[in-house]
Parts: sequence; structure tokens; C-alpha cells
Amino acid sequence: MSATDWTLEEQTVARHAFELGKHRSITALINTLQEQSSQLDSAESVWKLHDYLSTERYQYEGRSEFEESNVLFVLADMIKQKLIAMDDLQGLDQKKVSKIKAMSMF
Repeated sequence: MSATDWTLEEQTVARHAFELGKHRSITALINTLQEQSSQLDSAESVWKLHDYLSTERYQYEGRSEFEESNVLFVLADMIKQKLIAMDDLQGLDQKKVSKIKAMSMF
């Protein structure tokens, strides 16, 4: 979708949901890292934590830029990961909400 497909209100709603999801993903990551780091007891466990963090960084960076052209996919992924809820999308056109909901099921 291009920027012309979004009203100003929809852009605001989508951006807010996007930022909320990013914030929640970092909060969840910090909580997980605190828990996992307290259980480090070997070199293998350190490398496993490193691999986990590398994967999380890759995923985070993949959704760190807000672009109208792919925001439906990103929001659907955030719903799938329970970083945002459908209620966070109130104010979006029903077609966009339906697309996000459908994409979040896969």
C-alpha cells in the first residue's frame, strides 16, 4: 500500500501500534535475557544465548522501520507474536484490519 492509501488518522493509528509493538518486543527481550543470563553455567550456554540474541536482533531490525508499503505485514506479525492486539488497530479502515487479521493467522 502506498502513502496515498492511508488517511492521516490511519497513519497515526498504525504508527502508534507499530511503536507499541516495538516497545513491547524490547521489553519482552530484556525480560527473557535477564532470565536466561541468570542460568548461564557453561560456554555452551553463553553461545546459545548469543545465538538467541542474534536471531532476535535480526527480527527486530526487520521490523524497525515504519513503511506504509509493508506495515500491514509487520502489524500482522506483531499480532501473531502477541506484541499488539486487534484493539490497538481501532481507527484503521476495516479492509486493512481484515487483511492484518488474515495475515496474522499464518
